Amino acid sequence: MKIRGKTIAVGCAAAVLLTSLSFVTASATIKPNKAFPTKPVTLTMWWWGEQEAPGAQAWVDATVKAYQKKRPNVTIKTVLQTTDGLVPGFAAAAAAKSGPDLQYFWGGIYSQQPGWDGQIAPVSDYIPASELKHYINATTELSFNGKIWTAPWYVNPSFPVLARTDILSKYNLKVPTTWTDLLKVCDVLSKEGVPTLAGGVKDGWFGGWLYSIIGGQSVTNKDVVAAVVGKQKFTDAKHSDWWTRLQETKERKCWNSDINSLELYQAQQLWKDGKAAMTVVAGPDAPNFANAVGASKVVVMAMPKWSTGKFAGKMGSTSQTIGITQWSKNKEVAADFIMFGHEKAQLESWYKLTGSMPADDRFDLNLVKDPVKRALFKSALPGAPYIENFIPAQLDADAVFANVQLVLSGTKTGKAAAADMQAVMERLRKTDRNLVKNFTAWNK
Repeated sequence: MKIRGKTIAVGCAAAVLLTSLSFVTASATIKPNKAFPTKPVTLTMWWWGEQEAPGAQAWVDATVKAYQKKRPNVTIKTVLQTTDGLVPGFAAAAAAKSGPDLQYFWGGIYSQQPGWDGQIAPVSDYIPASELKHYINATTELSFNGKIWTAPWYVNPSFPVLARTDILSKYNLKVPTTWTDLLKVCDVLSKEGVPTLAGGVKDGWFGGWLYSIIGGQSVTNKDVVAAVVGKQKFTDAKHSDWWTRLQETKERKCWNSDINSLELYQAQQLWKDGKAAMTVVAGPDAPNFANAVGASKVVVMAMPKWSTGKFAGKMGSTSQTIGITQWSKNKEVAADFIMFGHEKAQLESWYKLTGSMPADDRFDLNLVKDPVKRALFKSALPGAPYIENFIPAQLDADAVFANVQLVLSGTKTGKAAAADMQAVMERLRKTDRNLVKNFTAWNK
């Protein structure tokens, strides 16, 4: 979810996507063709997404209704999960081997781990390769040993920085594009009592965003996996320098003073209210934020560059996904519903209702007329890997979330945070014997 200033034709962006993403078709082992069941079938779908792509609830309701019209014997029950409850809720369901047939997953490790743990069935066993090849980021994040674990639903440019030119110009400032410029803006605005960046880390999630949009400037996803398996270290300069950059934002008073007591979405309201010059949002929601204050006042961009790394100055790109649970008794029907959601009418409906991009290269980008959305999609398609998705979830929570909170509270240095991240990773390698094996296979 990102946006830039140039108005290059969206068709060109599609061309970039198709040439930059290498769809390595998985060798699906589709089950023998069966006649679609005629007896009553009930599917339960646990999902998330209304929080970052408002309008998703309307799409889910309309798509379920349309599908049930096509398949009158199928009933689909949907349950919207909370942000904090999504992961632990599924963990409890998996332990009981009951609950949803269809489950929402974030990309990368959040889709890999349930597969490794035997909690989900590969969608490539039920969805043909000829169909899956159109699903954006399917092979980038979701493939493992020739299988695709989950099916991309919508694209999440990850994560755009929104700058308000009206606030910056009030203090004779320009939108910063380099790290040095950002810190200079922080110096000016902090003296005026205005946060340069609005953020909230109380609930932890923003820590992972910061790791990706700052830390991702100096590494690749393969570097990150190499550090996970022990071939590199999180204390190596290319992995650790971002912690020093984060410490600089604290020392230069870039953030709202209550960043540690506000949750992620609470803090973004400061930007909407004109009380902060910049903030970071979920990609699907960026156009809504921009239009809420007036798109002409907003520049949507990647985090200002501090590194000369391959992905510095680029936003990450990930897809939020839907998987099929291992215990579902109706896996073929679940897959049929996923494919229905990728039909032309549903792709266009998703964009119309949410303003965000469906994760399918068959979506007609010429439908995107809003210049903010067009620039957002343009910058997302050739985006960088979203590195938070390539570390163990426990490392994310125990090292990234926790240490970002400590660095931004001023109680820990960046150097100490990097050392702690390395120590947590070493512990995880000792306690999870399959971790190195799985991450090594994933990185091939």
